[in-house]
Amino acid sequence: MATTDEKKKAEASTVNNPNPGDIVLGRALDFGDLKPVWGKLIDKKRPDAESGLLRITTRISKLDPIAELALAKMKQTFSTNEAALRKLITRKGWATEVDRVTKRINGLRISENKRVVLAQVYPYLLNTLLSCNEAEKEVKDEIGFTDAVLFELERENGPLDKFSQEVVKLVGAKHRINFTEDNVLRDLIAHQVRAGL
Repeated sequence: MATTDEKKKAEASTVNNPNPGDIVLGRALDFGDLKPVWGKLIDKKRPDAESGLLRITTRISKLDPIAELALAKMKQTFSTNEAALRKLITRKGWATEVDRVTKRINGLRISENKRVVLAQVYPYLLNTLLSCNEAEKEVKDEIGFTDAVLFELERENGPLDKFSQEVVKLVGAKHRINFTEDNVLRDLIAHQVRAGL
């Protein structure tokens, strides 16, 4: 709250000012030491400097250790150079379109399990779709491109299938189940895991 002395000074400055719309500053404003804050904002080497262009949001804060291992193996399988992908998007002028698609996907009602897998492989899927011949037309269609990303995620032998297979392998190894003898059993369990995603 302002003290009475500050109120009197404020009233005196408005009385002495012929134009009430003009702002009169009696002294310079002091914002403290902002140099470290500005340095952090300007520094391009900080990890959060990249935009959310290639980031799918997830709501799960902690994953099951087996799921983490399966995601790590799957990320190695579906890896891509994100810096090269960002350069491609920037060079072609698709940043706005890709941002709209990313926001649309983040707003979709998909299961959290699919969302976690999609978050890991989204740059790979974008790279695959943007590297094709018809990418110029496809990226302009926001809804169609979103559907194409989800189709690539859910296609046969796609990321969801690979994730479910990795989970089954890891659980089988943990419980000493030898799936090499019975591939049919492994495939049935992987199919059930995939259906549960």
